[in-house]
Amino acid sequence: MARTLPSDETCRLLDVGAGAGLAGEYLTEGFPRAEYFFIEPLESLETRLVERFGPRRNLRGHSSFSGMRYLLLLDVLEHQEDDRGFLADLIAKMDSGSRLLVTVPALRSLWSDWDRVLGHFRRYDKRTLAAAVNGLPVVIEELSFVFPEMVPMGLLRRYQARSAGSSHGEFPQLPGWINEALFRFGTVSLALRRAWPFGSSLYLRIRKQ
Repeated sequence: MARTLPSDETCRLLDVGAGAGLAGEYLTEGFPRAEYFFIEPLESLETRLVERFGPRRNLRGHSSFSGMRYLLLLDVLEHQEDDRGFLADLIAKMDSGSRLLVTVPALRSLWSDWDRVLGHFRRYDKRTLAAAVNGLPVVIEELSFVFPEMVPMGLLRRYQARSAGSSHGEFPQLPGWINEALFRFGTVSLALRRAWPFGSSLYLRIRKQ
């Protein structure tokens, strides 16, 4: 997101499935000229977002996203049974020339009970994610794997879940030095993301025609 958004001009961004509003906090700190708007279907989270950012920034129920230059859909699409229909509805509300930034979990080989607990319908590869927007009035500007460093951990999680016979949706607590190492490697891997043949997630950037 940081490499895509303009840092020196005002723009409006809509966070679809905003959750706890982490993207909004990030924008407030790193992109003070960006205006953050949100949609969050869970009432408890929506209430917190309204308290933090104000009711005017809540676009839930709006029939148009006019004026929104960017839309974020971060780890949301995999929760939609009809992913193509969900995308078609969003894109229909977007202005021509606006962009949608999408992240989804990748690689069917990483599928585990963890995905089921979190309510995922699928994990994607490049072909299936591209198919979800095929025929819609958009241009794919980028489709890249990200976070290759997380694939071994995903495989380990799948093996452990099979051995234990169950899983849960909590992320494991990692030692600080592992977090730091992953952060440093991730900084490099994101810069080289177009070259990776695999990753634990996929990043899609599309522009509406």
